[in-house]
Amino acid sequence: MRSFASIKYVCCFVVLIAFSGDLFAQTYQERREELLKRQENTRAEINVLEARIKNYQERVNQAEEKFDRSYQQFQSLNNLIALQDDKIQSLQNEQSQIEAEIELTENELEVREAELEHLMDNYRKIITYAYKNGRAANIELLLTSESINQMVVRSNYLRRFDEQKTKQAEVIREAKQELDQVKADLQDSYERNREVIDEIRQEKDELAVQRRQQEQTVEEIKQERSDWLAELRKTREQKENLENTFTSLIEDEEALREQENERLRRLEQARNIADADERAAEVEKYSRSVLRENFVSDDILLTYENEFVQSKGVLPWPVNSKTVAKKFGRVRNPLYGTSTEHPGIDIVTESGASVTAVSPGYVFEILPLRGYGDVVFVKHGSYYTAYGNLSSISVQIGSVLERGDKVGNAGTSESELGEVLFFAVRDGNEFVNPQNWLSR
Repeated sequence: MRSFASIKYVCCFVVLIAFSGDLFAQTYQERREELLKRQENTRAEINVLEARIKNYQERVNQAEEKFDRSYQQFQSLNNLIALQDDKIQSLQNEQSQIEAEIELTENELEVREAELEHLMDNYRKIITYAYKNGRAANIELLLTSESINQMVVRSNYLRRFDEQKTKQAEVIREAKQELDQVKADLQDSYERNREVIDEIRQEKDELAVQRRQQEQTVEEIKQERSDWLAELRKTREQKENLENTFTSLIEDEEALREQENERLRRLEQARNIADADERAAEVEKYSRSVLRENFVSDDILLTYENEFVQSKGVLPWPVNSKTVAKKFGRVRNPLYGTSTEHPGIDIVTESGASVTAVSPGYVFEILPLRGYGDVVFVKHGSYYTAYGNLSSISVQIGSVLERGDKVGNAGTSESELGEVLFFAVRDGNEFVNPQNWLSR
């Protein structure tokens, strides 16, 4: 009976050891590689922001005359602070990703340690059994066999038992090596997390210095009170001028479209006149378009409008930047201590960066406007977009645009607003926040 129980015990260990070899999941490395890839992408964004920060940092240190130096310094500092805020946010995103990697690795470490302990516990039981039931017991087990066949079976069990002891020791060694690698991964994650935290702390310290410098700049500019008020009046006039011009352009465009649609209706009627001479005269009368050559029909405009509406919140940004220096709506101007309404957003970008259409539409007007530079107006059905402060323009009135088509180039240091793009979205007669329409 004792011999039969011993054989049964050995069989259980064989099955247990074979099962434990498959416990280590392969998903950990895949998930960790995904986190590392996301960290690489975030680091690339940080490097782009860093390059722009350096560019503005150089400008902060440039100026000549007192008021011009203070005002230009304020504008550059404002853009610099916006960029640094974005960099800090990206650094914090990177830190969160590293912390997720640390949590994943720590969990994996707990699993691996538990599995290793389980394997070692099994091995200890095997060794204990082998010690208590040594060679003499094995010989006794063989000699007490009732037949040659039973002796062969028991001999095979004993041989497999010895093999499993050796295999178990090898599994433990491999598990220990994998556990050491996970610990090394964890140490690497800890180190990178510490470096990112140090970088965040340093960025925040630098940002605090820049904010104090900006406050000092503001105080210097406040001494020029009369100039502020003049600038404030100019800003309000520019906004009103943009709104009035936009409204007038829309009204003129809609009136022309109505005339063109009426002409097309008359032309269609003329083509149905029975008398050939009268038909030719009427067709000739209504053959000349009152609009530009590239007339966009109401049906196509409706598709533009539907696509624009359906793309709310996912429209591409018109430039390769998402850093907004001046937001939409009521803006408190620290230079004047007063508030103004901003009809769009100012996007900080590289000098002369490519500007592209955010949605299909057509250019219905191009105008220079004080305070906004050269502006391209695009119609998307009952929605409109405006691209201002352009240093060059790649389209003309009547150009039909697809999403991603080039409109022109953003401002340079010589432009009215500097190296930014002014971007506005209008729903009928009302300006709306562009950031609600662009991808987040």
